[in-house]
Amino acid sequence: MSAFKDFVAADVQNVFINLDEFAEEHEIGHEVVPCILDKIITQANGDDSYLGVFVNQLTIYVEVGVIETPVEGELLNIDGALHLVKSVSNEGGVLVIVTEGNEQ
Repeated sequence: MSAFKDFVAADVQNVFINLDEFAEEHEIGHEVVPCILDKIITQANGDDSYLGVFVNQLTIYVEVGVIETPVEGELLNIDGALHLVKSVSNEGGVLVIVTEGNEQ
């Protein structure tokens, strides 16, 4: 690995997924792990036919290997609420999981 990649890998644990910096503990699946949650709430389909129903898009950033990697279409328990996994990727040692759930 290059020196730059070594620094980036160290930053995942020491800065990005660090409970004293950005991360917080959340329940993902059946485990409480340090991670970062990014929540975006939008109206379902952006039209009035679903008035009062919102799509809760939740992006989870967690260190690779801390949890079992979910697959698209899987239902994932996040802090007691079920979310549908829309996409999963490994971004430099960080697992990026995009999920959706409905809210009223």
